[in-house]
Amino acid sequence: MRTRFAGWSAEEIATALEQLERWRDRVLDGAQIDVGETVADVGAGTGLLALGAVERVGPDGDVFALDISVDALEELRRNTTAPNISYLIGRADILPLPDESVDAILTRSVLIYVDDKAEAAREFQRVLRSGGRASLYEPINSRNLLLSQAVDFSPLGDLGDRLRVWNEAFYANRDDPMLNFDETDLERFFVEAGFRDVRVELGADEHQVQGDRYLTQVGAPGRPTLLERWREAFSDDEAQTLEVFLRDRTITVRFPHAFLSASKA
Repeated sequence: MRTRFAGWSAEEIATALEQLERWRDRVLDGAQIDVGETVADVGAGTGLLALGAVERVGPDGDVFALDISVDALEELRRNTTAPNISYLIGRADILPLPDESVDAILTRSVLIYVDDKAEAAREFQRVLRSGGRASLYEPINSRNLLLSQAVDFSPLGDLGDRLRVWNEAFYANRDDPMLNFDETDLERFFVEAGFRDVRVELGADEHQVQGDRYLTQVGAPGRPTLLERWREAFSDDEAQTLEVFLRDRTITVRFPHAFLSASKA
């Protein structure tokens, strides 16, 4: 969170947090959680969904907060005194849970990190009880508005043409788990895993970003910034030319996302 919001104003951070809360509530609502149920937050991080689930299951319910990061789970544990949260190390495609052990599975922006998303859907199906529900939110990065579509780089001549080709090739990389799927793939994974009543709703977050932030913002943990990618893909002089060209511009960005809900027979 601190890295993601570096350089943001207090107003911008507040707006972003309000949006996260709306997404949280949408995922929780999609899971139709009842008091006393057992819920698994897969890819819990520092607990945005898990803490919301605790409120909904009440003192007689249980919540499993599962993540690959020990540090994230330790931070979550420091920030709550809820006695009915259990902390588990694990991945979405290899869940450390018994068959038919939970009533609902929640996840937010997690499958984009998973190479085998179909296997994750099968794991969700395995650990859910009959009548259990899955509810998730995922960015659909493959449908993002490309920078080369939002900004006219033609004044840069050949360099602008090569930037456009590079940008299109980047988004066409099927080996990148963040880019190799769309909302129709998500729906197919869950249908083929045996879920029923699979519902997908596509939306988009569109706003404007200043060029200097666009160059240096961190989209996801561990991912390089655009400027770092440019410095790797182009010569030093070319990367500097692109940086100067973009730095003082205002750029329209559009990030599509999908909410999916499904149930187990």
